[in-house]
Amino acid sequence: MSDGVVGLQIQTALLVFIRITTFMTISPGFSIKGLPNLIKVGLAAGIAFAAIPVVPVLSAEIPMLLFVLLGIKEVFLGLAIGFITKLIFSAIEMAGNFVDFQVGFSMGAVYDPTMGVSVSYYGKIYYWLSICIFFLTDLHHVVIKTVIKTFEYVPIESTNLGGFGVEGMVKLFAIVFETALNLAAPLMIVALLTEVVLGLISRTVPQINVLILGMPLKVLAAFLFTLVLLPTLTKNISHMLPLMVKYINEFIQSLPAA
Repeated sequence: MSDGVVGLQIQTALLVFIRITTFMTISPGFSIKGLPNLIKVGLAAGIAFAAIPVVPVLSAEIPMLLFVLLGIKEVFLGLAIGFITKLIFSAIEMAGNFVDFQVGFSMGAVYDPTMGVSVSYYGKIYYWLSICIFFLTDLHHVVIKTVIKTFEYVPIESTNLGGFGVEGMVKLFAIVFETALNLAAPLMIVALLTEVVLGLISRTVPQINVLILGMPLKVLAAFLFTLVLLPTLTKNISHMLPLMVKYINEFIQSLPAA
């Protein structure tokens, strides 16, 4: 095997590794902060090694300056793909934060080192439930296949990514908020109905201190209805998570291939 062919294969492998590594750096499920960096790099290298046979090799050996530019392009493309998956998980976590706000747990938000942000109780529950569903339904395999498929739409030697309009991002953010509200709506309604019941109690029985009774009653009602609605919640989350694959495909197909 000549040195030129080896150089082409090395450059191809490095560019593939850059895109996959940057994707896994920001994508939840693959970038758990408690996971050692060595394991993350090894996992990214393993996926990149498996993807190299299906990725077209560079047509010619490219100079160093162009290689650096292609590497920067791969970094931004990998981050963009990972950000789409992060938005879906953020929508689920946001739904839990909405519930926390209605129940009164938002004041008890603490820093979670595994997520890198301050989250409250239902936010954690919704997030980790989505992570469990993500792996139990083998959706991580589908996401990895989708990321590898992006090399067909945007080859590694492509230098043109076109213009990034704000219309698609605004639409995606609107979908995230809509999804979060739909997911949190049942428990938010339970919390609001609990407030109405407390208001009626304070009117009919003024001797009861509603301020003291309100907080534990809302917490108890939210907890009980969470257990009752857990099958529906898991079903809704399992229907929501595949949206990340859809939006990744739409994003990649919207980019020019050359």
